[in-house]
Amino acid sequence: MLVSQLIDGSPSSAALQVRKAIKDMNDSRIRSIIDWVEQQPDKSLISASVVCNGEDFGIANWSKFQKHNLIDFGDGPPIKQRCMPEYAIDGLYMILGVENGVEVYVSLQTEKLKIMEQDPEFKKFIVP
Repeated sequence: MLVSQLIDGSPSSAALQVRKAIKDMNDSRIRSIIDWVEQQPDKSLISASVVCNGEDFGIANWSKFQKHNLIDFGDGPPIKQRCMPEYAIDGLYMILGVENGVEVYVSLQTEKLKIMEQDPEFKKFIVP
C-alpha cells in the first residue's frame, strides 16, 4: 500500500493494514528475519529504521515473540529482557512478555514523563 493511500484513505483502511502487518509478523517471519541477519557478512550495515519526531508515538508489541527460546548464553535461556538505552526513542512504547503477563516500557523525554507522572490514571500502572 502506498503512503498516499494511507493518508487519503479512511481510518478503517489504515487500521486494516496495521492488523494485516501484525498478523503477518509471526514466529516464522521473525525467525526468517533473524536468519537473514545471520547471513549478512557485515552486520554493521544493518540498522533499525525507527523514526519518531517526538510528537507521535510508536508501539512495539513483542509479548508473543518467543525470544527466550532463541538464545542461550550457556546458563540456559534468559529470564528477563531489558530495553537498551539506544532504543530510548521519545514516544516509543515496548510491550514485552513476562512469565505472568506483560511489561510495558515507556520512553519519554523527562519533561513529558513528569507530566505523565502527575496523571492519577497513569500512576496506577507505574511499578517503582
